Amino acid sequence: MKFRNPKHATVCKTHIIKNPYRLDNRFIAAVYLLSANKETWFRARNSIKEDRIDFSLIPKSGLTPYQYAIVSAAQDIYEDTRHLTLYDIGDMYLMEEDLFDLIINALRICKGGYEMVGVIKKFN
Repeated sequence: MKFRNPKHATVCKTHIIKNPYRLDNRFIAAVYLLSANKETWFRARNSIKEDRIDFSLIPKSGLTPYQYAIVSAAQDIYEDTRHLTLYDIGDMYLMEEDLFDLIINALRICKGGYEMVGVIKKFN
């Protein structure tokens, strides 16, 4: 799995490892996206409770378009909302290449879960 940088990998994996719940793949994918940017993680981390994310608690005013797309993609994956379309994601002028890669990786996490982010957890 490709992370933006080592800090992204550390923040994402630490949050997933320390969470005692069996997490849904969509939750893991949303955490992967939200932790990809310092500002989005700062705003989102307090909206993550146990094994749930309350996107209504994430302040969205003042986000850059890049950061807003991260939060929107995370919410679309987690809650099955429709903030971004496939057209938006595939538009080379609208979607930066690294953001496109993050979203594709998040979709892979939806299929593969823990293994895709390099986390091995055992549950009873």
